[in-house]
Amino acid sequence: MTEYEGFPCAPGDVGKIAIVVSKFNRTITDRLLEGALAKLRQYMVAEDQITVVRVPGAFELPTLAQRFASDEEYAAVICLGCVIKGETRHDEYINSAVSAELARIGSEYCLPVIFGVLTCDTVQQAEARSGVEEVGKDKTLGEQPGNKGAEAAEAALEMLDLLGKLPELYDPEEDEKEFSSLSRNSDRYVRGDFETVDVDPDALEEIDDDDEDGEPWFVHGGKFGSKEPFGRQEGKGRSGKSQFKGNEDRREQKGRPFDKSKSHKQSGHDKKHKKDGGNRGRK
Repeated sequence: MTEYEGFPCAPGDVGKIAIVVSKFNRTITDRLLEGALAKLRQYMVAEDQITVVRVPGAFELPTLAQRFASDEEYAAVICLGCVIKGETRHDEYINSAVSAELARIGSEYCLPVIFGVLTCDTVQQAEARSGVEEVGKDKTLGEQPGNKGAEAAEAALEMLDLLGKLPELYDPEEDEKEFSSLSRNSDRYVRGDFETVDVDPDALEEIDDDDEDGEPWFVHGGKFGSKEPFGRQEGKGRSGKSQFKGNEDRREQKGRPFDKSKSHKQSGHDKKHKKDGGNRGRK
């Protein structure tokens, strides 16, 4: 059994850490920010590795969180805010939306996006959870509010350590060529930008695929990647060259006449329909 566990420690040069702070209930959020900064400095995070951004309220936290998560320079995002219950259910909608979005961003970008938002019923609860003194996180030992900003920063460092211990999902250098090829092919598929390949009709091989209409498919069997089905109707193939000769030979082998002087798109049913229509017009 292989077991992995992260521990709060100096992150080294893994990248920058962004702290996004809500200005709503600023007395509380400033204390959360102080706790987070103190914790990062305790674990030797350099000042130039920390970026602090203030947003109007907790609802705006996910917008900046995604902005930093999409930037390769940043290794973690700590989101701090304070939502206190009022007379309406406004706090419930904010808390639900913000927590869901921050969880989604962290999962999508696979980096620590820490939810350090207080969701309190009273101001007293918010003050207790943004205290100066740091206490334990184990609530089984009793009520220990502490400073949730410091806890959020510690969680970010622990997650960075854990992610650094996990094995790589892929080797970028080894897979770069294959990924680039797949990306180019995908782009060409979207644009419809495919190279035309000249195909000799005599080099086509007939395949019996047991279709209901009994019409055969033909593939070019000479080169890698060239085994693509051609249309069932006679005429010009993808290369623009006539395929009448090859199709004529195969029809004669099956006992079906082939007349090159008549259009392959005009069946007997079409000709009879035109004839009947012409008779009706003369009447």
